Amino acid sequence: MRRMDHQEPRLGKEVHTLRNAYGPELVLVDEDGGGETVYRIVHEVEVDGEHYAVLQEAGNHEEDAYLFRVGHERVEPVEDDAEWEKVAEAIDELLYFDEQ
Repeated sequence: MRRMDHQEPRLGKEVHTLRNAYGPELVLVDEDGGGETVYRIVHEVEVDGEHYAVLQEAGNHEEDAYLFRVGHERVEPVEDDAEWEKVAEAIDELLYFDEQ
């Protein structure tokens, strides 16, 4: 008798939309005209049909990274705690799934 491993469906899938369009960095312009910030694209993931990106300020060698929802020509920070937790869990699953 053969044992079959049952795998739960993953919460999200890795995507490379921003990287393919802009390369490893993305320039975000402040809506108030307050300037530009260059971010390094750390990860991109799709969860429940929504595209998200983990971005880190370029040149910032600290571990601070920010989660953004990516829309059509728009990137906005994720401020809802439940949404943030769900996306963070999907990213953790993608990053560490094979290490277990």
